[in-house]
Amino acid sequence: MAEEAAQPQKKKSKKTVIVVLGLLVAEAVAVVAVFSLWVKPGEVRGQGIVSSPDDHLNQLHEVLIVNDRFPNHHTGRVWLWDTEIQIQVRQKHADFVRRLLEERNAEIKTSVSQIIRTAHHNHMKEPNLETLNRQLLTALRGIFGEDASGDQRVVSVLIPKCVGFPADF
Repeated sequence: MAEEAAQPQKKKSKKTVIVVLGLLVAEAVAVVAVFSLWVKPGEVRGQGIVSSPDDHLNQLHEVLIVNDRFPNHHTGRVWLWDTEIQIQVRQKHADFVRRLLEERNAEIKTSVSQIIRTAHHNHMKEPNLETLNRQLLTALRGIFGEDASGDQRVVSVLIPKCVGFPADF
């Protein structure tokens, strides 16, 4: 008799689960239908690039500092290093840097020459010339300095050419 009483309860519990699932599905459909009728997506509009007047002043320009050959005796042999060194400056500093380069050309070349003459041979052979680049950046920032707002005039140093060859044939 206990088995007969358990059978009807199982049928009732299955019916209850099916009814609850049906109500959940109906509720989900109703919510989706209501939101799709009420909420419409906004129109998508692209915005053009807005440039400020300061963008022109912050553009980077390259200024040639040195294109020359410098000797290096650090290995015991004389090496000549054919180098080209440029700096990147912002447009707002370009005129000042060019004027100072004309006025202090010998001082700048001497500073660059001293760095290259005293550099270790390994520094001159580095793939990205990190050490030489860092030394030149420090020296040139010391010469060109900062503007009134505290910005460095020299943004970075570029060394597009640094080729060494022994000179003691």
